[in-house]
Amino acid sequence: LPCPHQSDRSPRVMNHRSTSRTSPSRNAFTMIELVVAASIMIALMSVVTSLTFRIHGVWKDTNQQRIATWAVSSELERITSLPADEIATALEELEASVELQNALTQPEWSGDFIDDELGPRVALRLDWKRRHPGTPLELVGWVLDTTAKEETSQ
Repeated sequence: LPCPHQSDRSPRVMNHRSTSRTSPSRNAFTMIELVVAASIMIALMSVVTSLTFRIHGVWKDTNQQRIATWAVSSELERITSLPADEIATALEELEASVELQNALTQPEWSGDFIDDELGPRVALRLDWKRRHPGTPLELVGWVLDTTAKEETSQ
C-alpha cells in the first residue's frame, strides 16, 4: 500500500533547464537584445541626420544657383537693350544689389563686350563664394541693334 504522504507521480528529475534558478520568460527582452537594438537605432538616426544636412546643403546650393541665374538674366536683358555706346559704361558700373548680396555670399560681377563676325554681344558673369569650388555663372546675349529699328521706322 502506498503511503498517504507519497504522491502517485514519479520523482521529478532536475536538469539544467528546470532548476530552481530559472531565467525569466523568454518573451522578455534581455539586456544584450536591448543594447543591440539601441545600437541599431543610433546608427540609423546618425545616417538620417547626416542625409538631412546634406539635402539641406544641396537645396541651398540649388536656390543660390537659381537666384544667380535670375540676376544674370535680368541684368543681361537690361544691358543688351542699351545703345551700343552705353554698354561699356554699364559693364564697368556693374554692382550687386542689396537683395543679391543678401542671397549670395560675396557676389562679384564681370562682363565683356564682344564685337566680332558673330555680331555684337555681351558676356556677363556672376561669381559668389560657395560651399564648394565652382565656376562663375555666365550668360551671353546679343546686343539689340536699336539704330536699325530707328532708321526703318522713320
